Amino acid sequence: MSKPVFDKRHLKEYVLFGGGAAVAYMVPVVIFLSKHNYQSLYYLFMGCAFFMAVIFYYVYRLLYAPYDEKRAVSMLIAGHLATLTGILIASILVIIAMLFFESDLFASVPPQQVLQGAAPQDQAGRPAYLLMMMLATAIIGNFATGSFISVIVSYAGKRDQTRDKPVDIGEGKPGLNKTTKYRRDGN
Repeated sequence: MSKPVFDKRHLKEYVLFGGGAAVAYMVPVVIFLSKHNYQSLYYLFMGCAFFMAVIFYYVYRLLYAPYDEKRAVSMLIAGHLATLTGILIASILVIIAMLFFESDLFASVPPQQVLQGAAPQDQAGRPAYLLMMMLATAIIGNFATGSFISVIVSYAGKRDQTRDKPVDIGEGKPGLNKTTKYRRDGN
């Protein structure tokens, strides 16, 4: 039996919506890099909110998909896989954007050139430190928001969870019933 959570249609959706979430995340990041100012750091978190909006749209669409509407767990898995795909694409795009805006990434420059207006304790001596901060926001912030919205929509969006069917994500052990996980002989 094929596993619908990992079929071609779902894999294309993971790349499509994960890529869309990554591009939505990158719009405020590019604005932040163009302003090159410490006071515009909130743009990174606005990118996380845009990322969350795209993942929300994807998981909300799964509420009405024929296979996923019957299984909250498959919606949760699909939302997380789209989130992880988006994080991977966003991380690659952050590195490319940083290389575009900072040509010499590992050079030691005066701290005010890395982030203008930063407090002395927040100043970085290399643009690579700024890249690490942006990657941390892309990975941790986007995973937190994408995971949160996947859990909320997949469980709160379901009208009747008492009739959820089990998800087939792998083969069961011989002698076990897949739905109850007990031996067929009652033990």
